[in-house]
Amino acid sequence: MMRNKIYIIALLLLTVATAVAQTRIQDEWGRQYKKPKFKANAAGLYTDQYDGVHHLVGLQVEGAYSTFFQSSKLMSSAPGGYALGATLQYAYLNGPFFIQTGVGVRWQDVKNKVTDQQYQRDAVDAAGALSHMTYAFEQRKDETRELYAQIPFYIGGYFRGGYLMGGVKASIPVYGDTRLDMLVSSTARYDGYIGPVEEMDNHGIRREVPLTPDQQKGPALNLKVDVLGVIEAGYELAFSNKGKPGYHRSTMNDQRLRFGAFAEIGILNIAPNTKKVLYEVPEGSPYDFQTFQYNHVLSTGKVSTTHNFFAGIRLTYFFFGVQSKEKCLLCGLHGTVSPL
Repeated sequence: MMRNKIYIIALLLLTVATAVAQTRIQDEWGRQYKKPKFKANAAGLYTDQYDGVHHLVGLQVEGAYSTFFQSSKLMSSAPGGYALGATLQYAYLNGPFFIQTGVGVRWQDVKNKVTDQQYQRDAVDAAGALSHMTYAFEQRKDETRELYAQIPFYIGGYFRGGYLMGGVKASIPVYGDTRLDMLVSSTARYDGYIGPVEEMDNHGIRREVPLTPDQQKGPALNLKVDVLGVIEAGYELAFSNKGKPGYHRSTMNDQRLRFGAFAEIGILNIAPNTKKVLYEVPEGSPYDFQTFQYNHVLSTGKVSTTHNFFAGIRLTYFFFGVQSKEKCLLCGLHGTVSPL
């Protein structure tokens, strides 16, 4: 009975040893290592797309929610808007770490609510009577449309198929314009009358009149140069130009596809150094709404600090890459293969 037990134990040990041996590889000095899950390349080296030094060139496209964070109760960050961008990217990879930069453009279209306002002044009507006018500017939204040239700089790393990177991005306004949308109403009070006079269009006293197309259009805001703090995380697929998963040294072309989510916030105050009036009712035409003039709230100096904010998704395709320095994973590079 004891002999049978010894035979059984010996057989189990032999089975385990065989299984372990199948998961080991041996270098030229006889040292044993855990066998990688991927195959050796044409040169007989156990490498993958995250070993050695790589140089990658690619195109990044993005879509994001965008708004302004600002210091004044006169303006709200809601409802915000969108941003679309494209960037030519270069990445330098060394093992699991990388540095990334590039040059790109971004188009921003943001709408912000402006608090309802009233403006009062005296005017003389068509009959020569003095009236105390009250103008109401309601449901106002100021739209900012801006084109930026951008230069990003990121530092990041890979972990379990994903990536995480952070950095900064210079954002330079190169073109833009503004749009305004609101409803304008007026009422008049006369000495000796109990209540206000309302909705007398023939006398220029009107209710909820929209702006004309010419009044809606406005010039660029002259926003300042910005520096954005950036964080991005996502998943990366790596494949060769033969369409096979993984990295194949023989192809000499290293391609990647990234799906990521990002957030950016402006570090610098981009509010313009202008002090225009928010509303202007000309002295000579207090009843002619088409002559009224308006300026974007950010151009009035009433909002002292303004910061950009973006949050969205990115798709990055590194369409060309080469591995300039190959390393054998038997050397124990970043724990992919470890000695016994």
